[in-house]
Amino acid sequence: MPVSMHPVTRVRARSYSSAELVTTVSAEARAESLPVPRHRPGRSMRAVRFLRGLGLLRDESGQVLVLTAIGMLALMGCLGIATEVGLIYHTRQTVQIAADAGATAAALDYLYNNSVSHAQAAGKAATALNGYTDGSGGVTVTINMPPSSGPVISTGYAESIVTGPYALSFLRYPLSFFGISNNSVNVTSRAVAGTPGTGSTCVWLLASTGVGLNLQGSYDIQAPQCGIYVNSSSTNAVSVTGNGGILNAKYLDIVGSSVGHQTSPTPVTTNTAPRRNPWGNLTGPTTPNDCSITSALTTITASNVISVSGSASNSVVCFTSAVTLSNVTLPGASSGVVYLFEDGVTVSGTVTLGSAQYNAGTGTFTDTLGAVMDIQNGTFNQANAILNIYAPTAGTYNGVAILQPASNSNQLQVQFGSGNQVLDGYIFAPSANVYLQDSGGGITATGIVADTMFNKTSSITIPSYDQANASTTPNRVVVLVE
Repeated sequence: MPVSMHPVTRVRARSYSSAELVTTVSAEARAESLPVPRHRPGRSMRAVRFLRGLGLLRDESGQVLVLTAIGMLALMGCLGIATEVGLIYHTRQTVQIAADAGATAAALDYLYNNSVSHAQAAGKAATALNGYTDGSGGVTVTINMPPSSGPVISTGYAESIVTGPYALSFLRYPLSFFGISNNSVNVTSRAVAGTPGTGSTCVWLLASTGVGLNLQGSYDIQAPQCGIYVNSSSTNAVSVTGNGGILNAKYLDIVGSSVGHQTSPTPVTTNTAPRRNPWGNLTGPTTPNDCSITSALTTITASNVISVSGSASNSVVCFTSAVTLSNVTLPGASSGVVYLFEDGVTVSGTVTLGSAQYNAGTGTFTDTLGAVMDIQNGTFNQANAILNIYAPTAGTYNGVAILQPASNSNQLQVQFGSGNQVLDGYIFAPSANVYLQDSGGGITATGIVADTMFNKTSSITIPSYDQANASTTPNRVVVLVE
């Protein structure tokens, strides 16, 4: 049988280079030893996102920014609270200032007018001037006389209670979370003022410039219980000639400076703060309208004094001519009698105006029926006479013994030769020079208010009217006590 012949397919054997064999063997070996496939760059971001979604990977970038924002919010909240508290405290201060003003004004007004309703109105007016008007904008002002509570519940003391609203700005938001919807809070302050003591100044020299106090030779001023105030701001506000004089006072305060010798034993205190005298501007009665009795007599003696004697119902006696008072006593009244001299007055012998009982043990006056010598025009002449005056302890001229109003600037000579004066009251001559001539006599005056004063070797004793009449003197100090 014939044998069929099939074509033979030849397989060509591939030959490998030694480098290819090494590469192939190494790849296979790695495949057997590393069962986990290697990370492929093309799938990296998708895998990271997938793992983050499962929470298996945490990205901490941005946390500092979040914490900073939260901290800033907390800091701004604290700053807002601090600012609000500061504004509330500032409002508390302004309310307290208004309360202080109200109490002080009410006590001062009551001191001079002795009217509770008038003092309460003055107190509310003072708070209004300081921005808190009663009944306006939610403000309430209460003036109690005497105070309704506290350690001082006495006549003459005033209590001021002021309440004012404060509109909240920042705090109202956090408060709303607690159900508090107030948009404002009330701020309340209280003050009490009164007159617990008398003033300490008994000589007021009011000239604003020039020599206010002129001392020469062997002057002798005795005022150990009170002080002397000189208002002049000049470098020669006090002028002292010679070193043989004595000035014994609680103090000698001057706004300016002094020239000459130093005073002794009380030295000069220079550059003190200006003060205001407590008497204001007394002008005296107006003629002829205020005159209860009018006289043209030129000489008053015991024989005709009854015709010009004042009383509580005839409290102003006017002398139209220059008059001489000779050895007479002119009566006073509890609220005072004013003897007004339209053309000057001369004192001869012993002359007394008013009356009082003096207690040497306590150094005080009681049962005073006061009188005032009002030198409206002209001059006062005393020569070698003796003059005694007991000032009123109530009324318009409380505490004034000799009144020479500002319209009369003539020199007021209160000591000459062997003349003597005993005045239970102030000399009030705000435009005049009070002049003491020599050492032949002397004067006891419990206070002086004048433009200037000249002591030329004379003696004057000033025992302090304010202490001798502590319960009635208008020269009292109104202070805040609560």
